[in-house]
Parts: sequence; C-alpha cells; structure tokens
Amino acid sequence: MEVNEVVIVIIGGTLIMLILMIFIISFFFIHSRRQQAHKLEKAAMEATFNEEILTAKNEVQENTMKHIARELHDNIGQLLSLVKIQLNNIDEENPGLKRVTDSREYLNKALTDLRSLSKTLNSENILQAGLVKAIAFELERLEKTGFVETSFENQCSLVNIEPKISIIVFRIFQEMVQNVIKHANAKKLSVSLYQNTEVYTLELTDDGQGFEVEKKFRSNGFQSGSGLANLKNRAELINGKLDIASTPGQGTTLKLSIPINRPINHDESSPG
Repeated sequence: MEVNEVVIVIIGGTLIMLILMIFIISFFFIHSRRQQAHKLEKAAMEATFNEEILTAKNEVQENTMKHIARELHDNIGQLLSLVKIQLNNIDEENPGLKRVTDSREYLNKALTDLRSLSKTLNSENILQAGLVKAIAFELERLEKTGFVETSFENQCSLVNIEPKISIIVFRIFQEMVQNVIKHANAKKLSVSLYQNTEVYTLELTDDGQGFEVEKKFRSNGFQSGSGLANLKNRAELINGKLDIASTPGQGTTLKLSIPINRPINHDESSPG
C-alpha cells in the first residue's frame, strides 16, 4: 500500500472516530437534557398537584367552617336562647334562687362565647371585618377563655391584602394559635403585624416550653412536625414563607411573611 493510501486511510478513520465521538456526545447531551426536562416537568406537575390539593383542602375547610358556624348560630344558639327564656320564667316565678341566677350567668357567657366562635368560623365575617380586626377579635376571644394572656401590636397603617388571601392568612394564624394552646404550655402570647417595602409579617411569640425545630420535623407520630409542615405548605400556597425559631425552655417565635402586590401561585381558586 502506498503512503498516500495509508494517509487517506488514517485520515478517514480519524474522521469516522471524530464523527462517532460527536454522535455519542450529542446523544448523551440530548438524553441528559431530556431527562432534566422530564424532571422539571414532573416537579412542576407535582407542585401544581400539591397546590390543587392545598386549595381543595382550604375550600373544604372553609365550607365546613361555614356550615358549623350556621349550625352554631341557628340551631345551638336558638336552643340556648330558649333555655335562657325558661330560666327567666323560673326566676319570675321563684325570684332569688341562686342556682337559677348562676345558671343564667353561665348561659349568658356560653351564648357570648358561641356567637364569638361562630364569627371567627365564618369567612364572610372575616372579609367584612378585615384581617387586623379579625386577629384582634380572635385574640380577645382567646383572652376571655383564660388559657393564655395575649397582646397585639399592629404597626401597619393599612393592610392591603386580597380578601381571599386574608382568609388563608387568618386560618394559618388560627392554626398557629391552636398549636400554642395545645403544645406550648405558654402563659403569654404576643402577636405583631408589621411591614416593609416587600412583605407583611405576622409574628407570634410565646413564652412556652419550646422545642428543637429540626428534631420536631424529623420525628413521627402524634408529636411530629406534620402540623408545622402543613403550615409551611399553606404559606407557600400564597407565595408566603413561614419561619420557625424555637429553643427548649425559651419559647417559640413563628413568622409568617406575605408578599405585597405579588401574584399568588394559583388562579383565584382559593377559599371564599
């Protein structure tokens, strides 16, 4: 074989090898991009699905609370009112009976508490009152129960949050308060609402027993961090963020940050 033929064979083989290498690299590059696109698509589908689930849960919760509020007001409230009338009649027939007087006082307190509870359960009342008044009313109701001493500081001149988002924020607030009552063993609960140019921040601080945050989220069972995880997920539903700071024996601080004038993650299909 002549030298020229050898050179041609070598060059041809080299070109074939280069083409083959380019093909292999392109194949792996395209395959990698497809895998990445598939992962992103899957993550987006999962995020959309989770948002739809959370939205559905919020809608079911609101409908359930509205139904309970109506039942409390229309049925149980009416029954207690009838009992009050009967006690008044007994008092007129037998004035001065201490048991009747005491029972009437207990009944008046029960009616007051019932009406207050039905107001906070009904989202229409929250929409009418606005977020600030709803929070103040809920804390006042909690204070009357004697479970914990409360304080509320509002540093916002105007809280301009979409009404439907306000309901979700208020429900998150209620759930945070319930966590304090059930788990914190706290004597004092301080709530503040403030803002900067980007976010509103709703902050709850208690003087309870506290906990190890990471350990709580890793644990299982009834004392697990699933409730806190659910709060975080609900905050993300409105593009918000929940920060948790706690130390055993030194209480807990929860900060819910809500973006100002930013679109939410879904198409208005929130509870109402």
